[in-house]
Amino acid sequence: MVETTAPQLNLGLSEEARRGVADILKTLLADEMVLYVKLRNYHWNVTGPQFIALHELFEEQYDALAEVIDDTAERIRQYGEMTPGTLEEFKKLARLTEQPGEYPDWRTMVANLVADHEALIRYLREDTDKIDDDYDDIASEDFLTGLLQQHQKMAWLLRAHLEGA
Repeated sequence: MVETTAPQLNLGLSEEARRGVADILKTLLADEMVLYVKLRNYHWNVTGPQFIALHELFEEQYDALAEVIDDTAERIRQYGEMTPGTLEEFKKLARLTEQPGEYPDWRTMVANLVADHEALIRYLREDTDKIDDDYDDIASEDFLTGLLQQHQKMAWLLRAHLEGA
């Protein structure tokens, strides 16, 4: 039997910083998964005069989030940590919430998604500040800043459906 050991990570971060950043990323991953599932749910269940436009927009957004989720999970692994991968773990870690059994009208769907994107934007700002102040990891700050920009655009695209509705 061949015994293998993982090489020690030398990322230029302390052990505390490496784990702290990974924990922030795990929570972010859970939030992204909650939003992803909500977008899927709304994509499947949207009705009304905005059906086609919103059905397509929700699909575009959950496709984009699928990439964000994968990038975030891989980033956690780059920090030497295991990535949460079960619904139970995501539920425990997430700051965003679901509304099981609720099937709102299209306006409420869009408002809920805007609220979740904006919550993620605020969380990303806080997480970026924490990474800067506590862990000094510019790579993760940059990663989170890019995600913040994506969520700002997604929120704007959704918000436009509510203006004048």
